[in-house]
Amino acid sequence: MRFNLDNYETVEARLAKFWEENPNGQVFTSIYHYDETRVVFKAEVYKDISDLRPVATGFAEEVRDASPVNRTSHVENAETSAIGRALANWTFAAKTSPRPSRQEMEKVERMTETKPDADLVTKFKEACVKAKLDPQDVAKTAGVDLFELTNDSMPKLRDAFKTLQNKPIVTENEFVSQVQAVFPTKNKENYREIKDPGAPATPPQLGKLRALANAKTRNKADQLDTISDIVNRPIKSLDMLTKAEADMAIKRFDAGS
Repeated sequence: MRFNLDNYETVEARLAKFWEENPNGQVFTSIYHYDETRVVFKAEVYKDISDLRPVATGFAEEVRDASPVNRTSHVENAETSAIGRALANWTFAAKTSPRPSRQEMEKVERMTETKPDADLVTKFKEACVKAKLDPQDVAKTAGVDLFELTNDSMPKLRDAFKTLQNKPIVTENEFVSQVQAVFPTKNKENYREIKDPGAPATPPQLGKLRALANAKTRNKADQLDTISDIVNRPIKSLDMLTKAEADMAIKRFDAGS
């Protein structure tokens, strides 16, 4: 931060001076522009409530979600800043302090601290692509919102990136070995031959499985119990099987187990 907020006068202090010198005055505010992302307030200062024209006006803008405080208070912040600017446009800017109010400089501070350098964000995303990482996964691991980054977010992103980058990658063969360890089969054919193994079993698979199961026993309950043991989960109907599970059961029945 390149400035000290203590050096700037608050809008509250300016208002106190205004009411002291103009007890019959008026400060009128109105929304000049409002949409989903930003609000602009207009403030008008009247020396006397009966005056037809204001002695000064001021405008201020705030962006929703530009900072944590603006997630809930961007309208209030804009109104306060507009009042401060209108008072400064008349005679209530402190002679010994900078013209902007403290609220205006807090806005500068919020915007400065909220938005990290665009090149830094771009380099982060490029590094993710190079490391074959999804930026959203990195952000999730870091516990930050990729669309609401702050300067404080960047160290968290770097730590999460390093963690995921150094995480061992399970190869396809290792994955197959892990599946076979959970669902052991006598036939160690590679699951790479099955396209979409998690999809529902196909009619040809189910037809072949029924034929093999019927050859072993005509008791449907015994068939389902045997298949449940093979796939290691309760099966109430063959339609519950995935392509990988059906393939596994077919191989077991075909092997005579």
